[in-house]
Amino acid sequence: MIPMSVEEIKQFWHGFCERQRIKPEVRAEGDKRIEADPEFWADQTMWQLVEAISGNGSVKPKGERRDE
Repeated sequence: MIPMSVEEIKQFWHGFCERQRIKPEVRAEGDKRIEADPEFWADQTMWQLVEAISGNGSVKPKGERRDE
């Protein structure tokens, strides 16, 4: 895991959202997911977080298997 606090991850996420013009409701959902599992999201890209929120990504919530 990358050693970052929840606030540092969220600051990075917020900057990403501003640069990419991410909708406020997606940003809010990202905040919730980061708060729920900061260790996981510290090691993922912000695009993976967007994809997980939109349902288009292969990132699964903690505890779920990803069959390949």
